[in-house]
Formats: sequence, C-alpha cells, structure tokens
Amino acid sequence: MLPVLTDLIYADPLFTIDSHGRPSLRLASDYPQWDAEGRTLQIAVRPGVKFHDGTPVTAAAVADVLRAKKRVRGFEFVTSVETPRDGIVLIHLSRPDAFLLDSLAGTPIVRVSRPDVGTGPFKLLSREPALRAERNQEYYQGVPGIEQVRVTTYDTPRRAWTAMMTREVDMVTEVNRDSVEFLEGSTQFRTYPSIRPFYIPLVFNQRNPILRNVEVRRALAEAIDRDEIVHRAMRDHGRVAEDPVWPFHWAYTTASRRHDYDPANAAQRLEAAGFPVRSLKTPGGMPSRFQLRCLFWDKGPQYERIALLLQRQLAAIDVDLVLEAASEADVKKRAALGDFDTFLMQMASGKSFEFTYLFWHSKRPGAESPQDSGYTGVDAVLDRLRGSLSDADVRVAAADLRQRFYEDVPAAFISWIKATRAVDSSFDVGDASDPEILANLWRWSIAKPEQRASR
Repeated sequence: MLPVLTDLIYADPLFTIDSHGRPSLRLASDYPQWDAEGRTLQIAVRPGVKFHDGTPVTAAAVADVLRAKKRVRGFEFVTSVETPRDGIVLIHLSRPDAFLLDSLAGTPIVRVSRPDVGTGPFKLLSREPALRAERNQEYYQGVPGIEQVRVTTYDTPRRAWTAMMTREVDMVTEVNRDSVEFLEGSTQFRTYPSIRPFYIPLVFNQRNPILRNVEVRRALAEAIDRDEIVHRAMRDHGRVAEDPVWPFHWAYTTASRRHDYDPANAAQRLEAAGFPVRSLKTPGGMPSRFQLRCLFWDKGPQYERIALLLQRQLAAIDVDLVLEAASEADVKKRAALGDFDTFLMQMASGKSFEFTYLFWHSKRPGAESPQDSGYTGVDAVLDRLRGSLSDADVRVAAADLRQRFYEDVPAAFISWIKATRAVDSSFDVGDASDPEILANLWRWSIAKPEQRASR
C-alpha cells in the first residue's frame, strides 16, 4: 500500500482510471486517441504544469519517463515513444493493446534523473523513517488544503486503529473489521465504506485430475452459499461476487446465468460425474466423494472463518476440504508454482481488465503470472478483449468473458471486499460519496467548527 500511497501524494500520472473504468484526466489535457489501426496512441500533455523543482512538464519529459519503463504488462508491445511537436506524445506499438491505458494510469510522471521530484499535490520531504510531504503551492489543480502529510505504517490494522484512537494519526486507510461498528458510533471520526477492487475466490487447480472435470468445478461452485459467507464470515463487509469482472465497470452487464446456491443439484452433478460417496480406509476419516486441500491466507481471522464455512458447506455434498493456513508469501509462491489443489486469498481486479487478464490468462513463456492452475478457458476472449479499442467491441467481449467464466469455471468466486477508511472529524474530505477520497487528498481541508459540531 505504501508505494501506491506515495505516488498518490507526490506524483500524478497522465490520467487515472475512475471507478467505472474510464480514463480521468490528470497531466493529459485531452483523452488519449488511438489511430485507425490501434498501433499508435496520441496523448496531449497539459500546458503550464511544473515539476516540484520548477522545471516544466513537457512532452519530452513525459516521453523520457515512458521510454524508461520496462517492456512488461501494458508496455510489452511498445516499440517507440516520440514527441513530434510541442505538447504531443505518440506511443507506437507492434500490435493493438488496450491495456496500455491501464499501465499509463499507473505510471507516475517524475523527473527521470531525480525520481523524488514529482508533479503531484505534495512535495516529498523524506521517505524514512516516515514519509513526509508538504503541499505544492503551484499544483496545477489548485493549492491543497492541507499543509503537510505524514504517512506511518503499522504491522496490523488493529495497531493502526489504536494509533488513530490516541490521535497519533488522523486517517486509517483500512479499519479493522471488528472495529468498524465502534467507529461508526463515534463523533471523533467519520467512516467511509466502499467496495474495493479486490475479490476473494476459491481457485481450482485443473492439474488435479478431479478438478480437471468441469462438472466437478460447477458442482463446487453451486455448493457454496456466498450470502452466508458474506454475512457470517465477513460480517457483511463484502458483496457477493459472480466472477472477477469489476461490477461497476461501464461495460458490465448482468450475466444471463450464474452459479446459484443449490447443494442438491451439486450433489447430483458429482454423482453423475462418477464420484459416489466412499468410506475412507483411514480411521477417523469422513466418508466422502473425494478429498481436496485448501490453502488459505492466514491474514487475520476472516480468511479462517471463510475457509471453515467452505469446509462445512462442501461437507454437505460429501466433499472433504482439508484446510491449510499459510502466510501471504507462501500462498503466492505456491499459487505461482501450481502447488495446490485449491487456494483462498484476496486478489486484485483493478477497475478495468488488466488484472483479470494477468490472473486468469494461462501462463505464457517468460511472462509474469501470479497463479498457475492450468486454466485456459478464457484465453481466447481475454486476448480479444485486450485488442478491443472501441466501446462496442469491449462491451461484447466483456459479456463473452463473463459467460466463459460461468461455463468453464476456474474458481468459485465468493465476494468483493468492502473496506472502510476512517478520518478524524476535524477534516472535511469534500464529497463523502466519492469512493476515492484518498486519491483526492489534495481536496481535503480543515473542517469548519459548525461541520465538526454536526458530527
């Protein structure tokens, strides 16, 4: 979280991706334009913007930043960057790639020779022992209402919450779920809950002979009561997920079919697929159709609660789910190596399709891949979506992608995650309905006395 937060504070990108998956202008003065073949992207750089050291943010300076980017993910098909005239940057590609926009949105514009000199609302003063920054009086979007920002990291959400209660800090980026109800009744703080672009799936490894059978995967998806998990394990701090596609994206449409909770039908599927209930020879083992191991993230009690509910729900269709807690590093390592039957942890979706491609496209030689489950069911439509540049093509491809996730189930998608930020009531964050209050930190100001009293 700290690197992302640092970028938000001191270095703006050309544009960001808003909560609906559309570009939102920052250092760009106009929306990016593709040529007819989709091999060149034109970006107009906002005039009059300065780096924190007073030097102008020119098209040439932006081009230097983009040329220095490693040719991975959204930049992997970039062949050259040029500045044919003042204020214009042209990015040339070997093939159309819609994901370039996501990568540009995640690229802070800084001085290449002095990367701590940025373009954002606050100037970096130090990174250690804590990040400190002061407001940029010449910020192109207006002078920030806060004079200084100090970012402190804590080992656990509970420790951060304790620091807020003692007023060591004025904001916590994520409140411990057990503490949300307490804070909601306090006048000292205001809470800002929102669905974040992260979801929790139970991922199936199709190299396991049992999970290679699509009827088994469909049965497991039908046997899971997502509403119960959100209510009991997540204490309603979530939203049921149907697939990994961001549900607020402009191209999102309701799927024609989804895996509704139906344990009776799930049991029939397994019976028809050749998996009757068998007694185990091992003393004390439960009679079952088969046994699967579940590797789950041990971060806090929530994931253990989810895993235990999954174990109970799958036991109702006579599937023995054996739980194994592991650290985030261990889960990620084993997921990337394909060393699992199933695994359960938080995944990022982003607000467009780049992360969906990264997680669910099959592993390509030499390419980054966070999990290797042997799944290839959405490769073709993901490749088509990556090359789709018009709204019409994106909308059709997105609908096809959701249908493929239903038909050729790579995971049981459980829930989107609701996170709650907390801010001391002495601050006015502006539009409280905006889920990006942290990204708009420069708009914050000290609350007037009457605003504090009303809270």
